[in-house]
Amino acid sequence: MSSPKMRVASAPVSFGVDEIMMGDAWMPDPDDMLDWMVDIGFEGTELGTPGFLGDASQVHERLESRGLAFVGSFLPQHFSRAEKAEDDRAWLRDQLRLVREGAPKGSAPFAILSDQFDEPDRRAFSGRIAEHPETWLSPARFATLVDNLHRAAELCRAEGLEPVVHPHAGTYLETADEIARLMDAMDPSLIGLCLDTGHFRFGGADPAQAARDYRELIRHVHIKDCRTSVMDDVKREDKGLEEALSRGVFCPLGEGDSGIDGVIDVLRDSGYTGWLVIEQDQALHSSDTPESVIAGQRGNLEYLRRLGV
Repeated sequence: MSSPKMRVASAPVSFGVDEIMMGDAWMPDPDDMLDWMVDIGFEGTELGTPGFLGDASQVHERLESRGLAFVGSFLPQHFSRAEKAEDDRAWLRDQLRLVREGAPKGSAPFAILSDQFDEPDRRAFSGRIAEHPETWLSPARFATLVDNLHRAAELCRAEGLEPVVHPHAGTYLETADEIARLMDAMDPSLIGLCLDTGHFRFGGADPAQAARDYRELIRHVHIKDCRTSVMDDVKREDKGLEEALSRGVFCPLGEGDSGIDGVIDVLRDSGYTGWLVIEQDQALHSSDTPESVIAGQRGNLEYLRRLGV
């Protein structure tokens, strides 16, 4: 009998819909985008920017009618800011209800918790945080971050959703050291890890080594490629997160330095049978067309297929 295989999903960010890169030349219609995903061959999708796929009933109908699984929802919070915790949790409760009520039968979407990416110094020095200790969290604020992360995870579990934490560029969980510090401090009975190969590489971690080191914690995986040459240029020019994104630091699979083939090997050896969500964070320019965007994402899926996924 063959062993269970990893399943492949997409995300709206791969089609130009996200919360960081604004000012796209155009935006796909949500129904068109979901039809594209089905045609390409994806089995599920994440929610994307809140509201893009509609309210809970619209999300449910749109995914159910297409046979797409609801895989997860990205939920940023100001974890190290005690003064923002109450408002963040109120927003989180509303989003969690939408996720739960919007999930088609058979779907078990992850609550993907991320630190918020609106801290000016972290965005300005993103990609070179290790060289700027003035941007590091104090022990007190790190303790606040861990406590608020745990509280958020409890809220997710109360709504019947499995929480994972997603280290992310431009946040207080970007570098390999920051990720390791959190993995040592967090309660694995409450929350697991979302391994994002692009963001791990962006922060200086080796994604394949992280897949080995944190194999017991990984519950969810984002497959993203990252060009370190773009990061080198941005660092040299003292630029930050926005510049890296606008220059295409997250690129088509196989064109960057995330070592995705090695990550897949480690996940396979570890017995991982969860979702692989292909993400290619991109803004849409006037030169992009629906046909070119579809072709790009079809190429990303074919890249994983060539790796035996």
